[in-house]
Amino acid sequence: MSQASQLMTIVDRFLARLDEVVERSSATIWDGIQSYARLGDGFKGDVRASVRENVAILAHVLTEQQEVGALQMESIERVGARRAEAGIPLEDVLHAYRIVSRVCWDVLADECRSQGANALESTIELAEAVLRYTDQISTCAADAYSRAQRAIVREQEGARREFLSDLLYGTDASPDDILRRAHAFGYDLSLNYVALVGIGPAKHPRKEGAVASAASSAANLATADPIVLQKADQTIALIPAGQSLDLGTMPEKMVAELDGRWCFGMGGPDPGLEGIRRAYLEAREALEIGVALGLGGPVYRFDDLLLYHFLRTEPALLDRFVEQTLGPLIEHDDRRKGELVKTIEAYFNSDGSVKIAGEVLFAHPHTVTYRLKQIERLTGWSLRDSEDKLRLQLAVRAYRLAQARRDVDEA
Repeated sequence: MSQASQLMTIVDRFLARLDEVVERSSATIWDGIQSYARLGDGFKGDVRASVRENVAILAHVLTEQQEVGALQMESIERVGARRAEAGIPLEDVLHAYRIVSRVCWDVLADECRSQGANALESTIELAEAVLRYTDQISTCAADAYSRAQRAIVREQEGARREFLSDLLYGTDASPDDILRRAHAFGYDLSLNYVALVGIGPAKHPRKEGAVASAASSAANLATADPIVLQKADQTIALIPAGQSLDLGTMPEKMVAELDGRWCFGMGGPDPGLEGIRRAYLEAREALEIGVALGLGGPVYRFDDLLLYHFLRTEPALLDRFVEQTLGPLIEHDDRRKGELVKTIEAYFNSDGSVKIAGEVLFAHPHTVTYRLKQIERLTGWSLRDSEDKLRLQLAVRAYRLAQARRDVDEA
């Protein structure tokens, strides 16, 4: 008998035992790989069908003595994608393919032995073919699995971001639906959360991951992870506020663990879904106020900025207050390219020190004193009167807040 005839005989006998190969392979996969078994008996049919298709492709390769074709590759790719969607680890998927190849080889080797001592060349050729086949389908399945998994991750990340937007900004969805979706992503919304909204280095490669890691470390979280979302240039973090969480030091500890320059607004904690939204809005506003006024950071707490919150609640009244108090100074600076508003701001920021204000402005103290007298004359308010001084100080803050609001509106 020629080697070609002998090969065909061995392959034909192998095909005659196809049901045995499929059952042995499927049973070994089911008994030996937990991730498959966990999917339940309903998944057994899919596994058997995939194994049968796998073995049939191998038989075709052996019969035709050629590589796996494009159509067969597509079949293997579909299986690899389905396994990714089922949540089976890639290592287990490749293990299953190796099991099928090993069972196939055991049966082929048995048939080779039945041909006697003159089947050595046929045995070697079949062994090489099975090895090539195993390598091909493993690579093909792994590539398809990886592509499918990346698509799943993108889809899940999109769904996660949509959920967090609904959580933070409000939605028509019912509270039960929000809680159900939160559970699907592993978030426990029964906890109270403190919100942090921050701005970090523009070129930071992975802000979400960095803030999540720093928050977990600073808050000493053991059971619940922070919820982190990147929204444009702002990084939003919702941190479970347990009894052991020290809100007086935790945000600063978190910032200390981050690379580069960061600043955060902080709001909450407040209970419930509305509490989470309120904490987020407070944190975002605290950040806006802190940045607009150039306050010392890196953490701006909403509770420390309530006065400025009230100033922002009525933009029209805010503009009116600024106009009534600082209008002459703003007009003077615009007309003469002066620095009266900047001077009174530096004066207040220097705790009323003419000398320090001059150093900040790069101006002689006499120049600062002259400008302050101009300010009193133009506004009619005295810097020696405590009520007038408070009014001017609030007006300067309100002016900066109004400027920041207009910058946002124009952006």
